[in-house]
Amino acid sequence: MTSPRSGRADVRTPRDRGSPQPRRDGAGWVTRSAPMPPPTGVCEGRLASTFARALRPERSSMPRSSSRRLARPCLSFQRLESRLALAAIDPILVSVGNVGNAADPTTGFGRVTEAFRIGKYEVTIGEYAAFLNAVAAEDPAGLYHVQMADDETSAGITRTSTSVGFTYAVTGPAGIAPAGATSPSDRPITYVDWFDAARFANWMANGQPTGAQAAATTENGAYDLTTAVAGTLPLRNALNPNTGAAPTFFLPTENQWYKAAYFDPGLRRGRGGYFRFATRSNATPGNVLGDASNQVNYIFSTGAMTVTQEPTIDPSQNYLSDVGAMRSSPSSYGTFDQNGNAWELIESAGMTGGAVILRGGGWTSFTSYLESGYRLGVTSTSAASNGGFRIAAAAAADPLVVVDLVAIGDAGNAADAATGFGAVSTDYALAKTGVTIGQYVTFLNAVARTDTHGLYNPSMATDLAVAGITRSGRSGQFAYTVMNNGGSSADRPITYVSWFDAARFVNWVANGQPTGRQTPRTTENGAYNLAKAANGRAVPRNAVNPNTRAAPTFFLPTENEWYKAAYFTPDKGGVPGYYLYATQQENAPTNNPAAGVPVANYLRGVIYSVTQSAIFSTTQHYLTDVGAFATSTSHYGTLDQNGNVYEWNDLTGAAGRLRGLRGGFWAGGAVTLQKSTFTQVTAGREANDAGFRLASSAVTRRA
Repeated sequence: MTSPRSGRADVRTPRDRGSPQPRRDGAGWVTRSAPMPPPTGVCEGRLASTFARALRPERSSMPRSSSRRLARPCLSFQRLESRLALAAIDPILVSVGNVGNAADPTTGFGRVTEAFRIGKYEVTIGEYAAFLNAVAAEDPAGLYHVQMADDETSAGITRTSTSVGFTYAVTGPAGIAPAGATSPSDRPITYVDWFDAARFANWMANGQPTGAQAAATTENGAYDLTTAVAGTLPLRNALNPNTGAAPTFFLPTENQWYKAAYFDPGLRRGRGGYFRFATRSNATPGNVLGDASNQVNYIFSTGAMTVTQEPTIDPSQNYLSDVGAMRSSPSSYGTFDQNGNAWELIESAGMTGGAVILRGGGWTSFTSYLESGYRLGVTSTSAASNGGFRIAAAAAADPLVVVDLVAIGDAGNAADAATGFGAVSTDYALAKTGVTIGQYVTFLNAVARTDTHGLYNPSMATDLAVAGITRSGRSGQFAYTVMNNGGSSADRPITYVSWFDAARFVNWVANGQPTGRQTPRTTENGAYNLAKAANGRAVPRNAVNPNTRAAPTFFLPTENEWYKAAYFTPDKGGVPGYYLYATQQENAPTNNPAAGVPVANYLRGVIYSVTQSAIFSTTQHYLTDVGAFATSTSHYGTLDQNGNVYEWNDLTGAAGRLRGLRGGFWAGGAVTLQKSTFTQVTAGREANDAGFRLASSAVTRRA
């Protein structure tokens, strides 16, 4: 293959300070010409160009999954549970629907017959550094390239050798900072080849595990790299052998990438069509960072580079912009930077000759390389300063149970001087409301056709004060239905649940809400390993969910987490403090919605909230729908942390026979609502006064 501008084969080499100022080739790669045979492989498209093979002495030309391995450092790999936090990334995905759309008549690309999701942004330096810290303490596959630190035009990650292996850190960009840059972590990763991208996709598909580069972490998952041979890329696995299900993350196919970039379902009077550029435009883009529309990080017709607006490349200047920095230039589906910044590797699986396809252009590209008609063929082990990737994912299944979370910030707050509770050192999230009867019915129908662990209590049907669930059928065929108990019970809080029932519900949610028997993959492990819950002793939360190989996404709140969300405010008379009630008040709420706000469902004097009567009736329900008192929130926006039902908490999280209840209930007095009132009971207790809500690790996303 030859460069379209020079007519000669190009050797793409890492640039050093002592070499002459290199030129730019038409594909955007920095090159020096050399009279050598063209590399093997294929190159297809309206124009032909090589992708620029940066010489990488530490890497073999064989696929790095072959039996030919690099010498390993003289290190012993250590357990890395303490580094899990480094591995937790949460990419933002956009949904791409309009299934069965027509292909672009000008190119033949873009038709996709299934819904899918694709990264809103390219994989960032920060995300790739987290990946390296999770799986590359030893790096036999060569996931790290020295140019990630040395090539200042795109550098962003340094590597340090320590007594327990390599560690990786994000570094700031050299030269002037790009306009709108928010973090060194938010630029796209470059100097990655197809195998690096496939291993990242495997890691994501396997739940972001921490450990050596093995079949359970990087070498299998979406792609089986354990048997890859030189010159051929593996097809995507139909089933991820680590999960037994279809891969959840993978590299986008060319048609998926193309559709997400150029297709607009609203064109041609709603029949759908394609733009020329991935910015919802047929007009040549500009290259100015900021709020203007139709802007791309590439070389403008004047020769100006985007970051510097100068016509030359300074080897001591970084030219990458933050992903999404062109804030008003998304594709029709909401992706950013599918044109410019970094060329993007796509799946290309099954291609022979060691070739892969890239699309979109990079920071060194000219206009024609951004267009929908241009595709670039490269060798699968090629990597350079303007090549990266984004991930794709299967279409999201609608969750059986949707958990509405509110963020609990102000990490490091002091404990309440009056009680000693409330100090939490990290940000987290708490469900806005408690788990409902309807949600619990969904859970039972998913995992309790044979109710091995007694998730259903018959009092859920017979105690009419709180009843809401009936069960029919015999074991193996149990079915559960929401009762009409003075109206639908679906949105009232669940009761007659023990701590163990709550933990099993949490495990189920943390495991992705699977359907099946009560096993370690559904209810018996996840956030809590209930196989260890002998003799009625509650167990501590797992550091790692064995079903996802990542920290549990959902769990029960500790007492401090529950207390802080209910009573804390960062501004109580100008200083942080705690309210007496979970309604941002020092005075007890009313229990009569007609009497004003705030309101809670509790026994005010001798008066029940639902009936506004002092007479208790065995045929009357006494629960209100969760969130019914929508203006009676805590500082953070949670509802019902006072009244309706007590809620389970994990105390300190240590193993033991006792767990906590807080918040008051429908037949408790005002004192039960107060921050000073707490109860410790056996974890197996089931009664008509207690339910639970979920907690989750805090997630920071780019909007």
